[in-house]
Amino acid sequence: MKELIFTLFIAAGFASLTLHAQEAVVSSGSYHENGDLSISWSLGETVIETFVADDFILTQGFQQSSLIVTTVEEIADLDFGLSAYPNPTSDYLTLSLNGEVPEKAGFELYDLSGRHFSSGDLKDTSKEISFSAMEPGIYFLRVLISGRPVKTFKIVKQ
Repeated sequence: MKELIFTLFIAAGFASLTLHAQEAVVSSGSYHENGDLSISWSLGETVIETFVADDFILTQGFQQSSLIVTTVEEIADLDFGLSAYPNPTSDYLTLSLNGEVPEKAGFELYDLSGRHFSSGDLKDTSKEISFSAMEPGIYFLRVLISGRPVKTFKIVKQ
């Protein structure tokens, strides 16, 4: 008798179970797969929104299973120019400042996942940064003045 009551209890639980999943009302969309590559897309998504607070970004929408949000920023009205070359690079990258080097100038180097690779001070108008030991990929070089980011470069390592 205990087994029958337990079975009915389990069956009643599954009968009332409601599954909720991602849903979107779109005009078109598809999924394609070929070996190790896949792509999914939707067209006509009517409700999307991005919220930004301090260093956090939240983007809502349907097609976001592997969403990576990146930004390349620059502060306007700087008293100096910044450039990074050659890009793409295989060994060394030159970070060049056109003008007087501000006090407390520095740089930070990150990969796409936000992992910190190196940092340093900028005391001269030109700084060589080694990429020779790094894996090929995309990196972000952020230039800071007094700890405040003023420009971020997207660097490709071949």
